[in-house]
Amino acid sequence: MKKTQTKKAKREYVYRGKSRLEHYKAGAFVVRCLDSRFWKIAKRFIKSLGLKHIDPAFPAGGSKVFSSPFDEHETEHYLGQIAKSIGLHHTERVMLFSHHDCGAYGGFVHFGNDPAKELEFHRGEHRKAVAAIKKRFPRLKVETYFIDPDGIIETTS
Repeated sequence: MKKTQTKKAKREYVYRGKSRLEHYKAGAFVVRCLDSRFWKIAKRFIKSLGLKHIDPAFPAGGSKVFSSPFDEHETEHYLGQIAKSIGLHHTERVMLFSHHDCGAYGGFVHFGNDPAKELEFHRGEHRKAVAAIKKRFPRLKVETYFIDPDGIIETTS
């Protein structure tokens, strides 16, 4: 009878670094657009709030997935991601972001290059997004933000 030997798979790293393996409580489930132009400021803002761990989602249009999704399955998918974040990381807060000149909304030109018109539109979208999330998770804290070239504006409270 032959002995069966388990051969270790050789690991060929393309980048080496250590990851922390302890479980965490997510300070927030953060939804922002896949457009990375505004990610640095959002990241600095999140850090300024003292949030050490977040569960991020980066769909096109950011908060658009809850207010005016591209298809009927998109909202359900991201509500499911929030549920997983709550279940796995005890999340009690959702932060929704949208931004200036978002291609998912037709860009700045869609608003006639009018910053006030663009911001007011996003405020309305954020109200719809909050309602969609609160319908499923009434106790969850939901915050909404609009990012433009000069900073971040809280759009609902």
